[in-house]
Amino acid sequence: MQESPNYYAIIPASVRYDKDITPNAKLLYGEITALCNKEGKCWASNLYFANLYGVSKVSISKWINQLVKNGYLSSEVIYQEGSKEILNRYLRIVNDPIKEKFKDNNTTNNTTNNTTNKKHIYGEFKKVRLSDEEYSKLDSDFGNTKELIKFLDEYKEMNGKVYKNDYLAIRKWVVDAVKRQNKNIENSTNEKELRGSAAIDSLMKKYEMT
Repeated sequence: MQESPNYYAIIPASVRYDKDITPNAKLLYGEITALCNKEGKCWASNLYFANLYGVSKVSISKWINQLVKNGYLSSEVIYQEGSKEILNRYLRIVNDPIKEKFKDNNTTNNTTNNTTNKKHIYGEFKKVRLSDEEYSKLDSDFGNTKELIKFLDEYKEMNGKVYKNDYLAIRKWVVDAVKRQNKNIENSTNEKELRGSAAIDSLMKKYEMT
């Protein structure tokens, strides 16, 4: 989607007078606030900003990294499953940049959090989103992560379900549903019927009520 800078830009005093931020990065911050005012987040690419200001994408990347490092922006990167190809990059304005900037760096680091919280898309229908940490925990605890992802991906595609947290959905009911399905498959070849069984629906409903 093409961004259009039609909204007012805001550069608070905390950003304007921050000596760790270059003037161009401050200007970019204002541009991002203008785009965020429209949708609540900014999905404009580095190429978009580079063309807008007549600079290289490398310069834009450096300015964004300054703003993220100093706690003025948060960045979420969505990767294509099984690759380093970026599907989307979302920038959001931190509501309280002064508070974020002066958090204890020994316990909270914005750059580390951004890396840890990056969500990757999984499944044939691209319906499941998990961070690297969440995937590793599932693999460590259950060992059949791909099977769990496949089940949830197909279930969401067939039923139009959307969960705020796919990781919790897997832990809350998908694990038990897959166990029940595998046990029943030993005595039945009708997998489609098993997927819609009352036992699975009961587990799903129980999860949605929690």
